[in-house]
Amino acid sequence: MYCESCGSLINNGEAFCSNCGTPVPQPAPSTPAPAPQAVVQPIAQPAPQPQYQQPVYQQPQYQQPQYQQPVYQQPMYQPRTYQQPVRTVQPIYQQPVYQQPIVITPIDNRKRVNGAATAGLVLGIIALCFSWLPMFNTIPSALGLIFSIVGVARKGAGGKGRAIAGLIMSSIGLLITAYVIFYVVTSGELDSI
Repeated sequence: MYCESCGSLINNGEAFCSNCGTPVPQPAPSTPAPAPQAVVQPIAQPAPQPQYQQPVYQQPQYQQPQYQQPVYQQPMYQPRTYQQPVRTVQPIYQQPVYQQPIVITPIDNRKRVNGAATAGLVLGIIALCFSWLPMFNTIPSALGLIFSIVGVARKGAGGKGRAIAGLIMSSIGLLITAYVIFYVVTSGELDSI
């Protein structure tokens, strides 16, 4: 049976609804007199609402692993049998044959360094740069000319190109210095220098 006000299920024999407290109508005692049967229209009762039940979770049972102790056996010792050692002939060892090491000395194909050619080149560059100063330039020009001639004259020495370049630059520097001295002497401006 269901409650008329809230629609919850009422167990038989209860006088009040356990949900809302409404009194439950008691059925009338049946009389033996037959009464005309009236067609009773069923009253639409509200559908029962499903009640939510919280799921029940069970904690897993932990089972302790079972360990078995390994079975050990007594080691079996076998008696040793001794055999007479077999004599072998030892090989005859000889002193290894060593060869005398071969030393290859590289042949130096480079020519000797020509220091006079390098000095002549450096002094020729100085003579060319300072050729407009006649009092300062005469010494480097003359020395560059001398070292360059010595560098070209050496036999078997490298650096002949440097010696020739120094010879040319020293000569040009000496010519420019001679022209500047000639110009100063002829113009009479010797006192201004």
